[in-house]
Amino acid sequence: MSDSDITQSGNIIGGDQAGRDIRKTTVISYSHSPGCRSEIVRLTEKFRVERGTDTAFKQTIAKLEHFQAQVPDDLLSGLEQKMEAVGCSPQQLEFAKKTKELFAKKLIEFQLSESAQRIQALLLAEVYSRFHLAIAPMIAADAELGAINKAVQHEIIEPIQQMLEENVLELYADEINGMLYFLTGNCHIRWTK
Repeated sequence: MSDSDITQSGNIIGGDQAGRDIRKTTVISYSHSPGCRSEIVRLTEKFRVERGTDTAFKQTIAKLEHFQAQVPDDLLSGLEQKMEAVGCSPQQLEFAKKTKELFAKKLIEFQLSESAQRIQALLLAEVYSRFHLAIAPMIAADAELGAINKAVQHEIIEPIQQMLEENVLELYADEINGMLYFLTGNCHIRWTK
């Protein structure tokens, strides 16, 4: 009996029936409603519009000003004194200074864009919160520096990179580390008990 000799009479079918293969293609399309977009996606779109129209913003938003301001109640001033107080190596101190400077340059580069400022403030707030929730307790428990560094990578750097999605500001891992040291230098983050 060959394929052409198959008969299918008297069958009651509620779906597909074939004497050979049935091939179906299913296309699933997800549309994101405006209410489902992340803050980063919304700000990224706004940033593109600002950049395309060359819109210049004349002030710094309050949340970014907060993170740029020095917290007055810390006894140690400046990043170098703070990092030396926790016993970091000269290499770690150099890394902290360089990455802080890289991030500070990003702040200046995008200072005339409101949406870029909002992205930076959102990310700084995220770094600040993640540090206080995940890293500060480790410091208080006298965790080893290696464990703290791994936790910084896992709890702060990697999640922030994922948040950036399209990354229109081109913030890389070193600049995200720089956010951490920028906040340290301005006394928002402490590496001591």
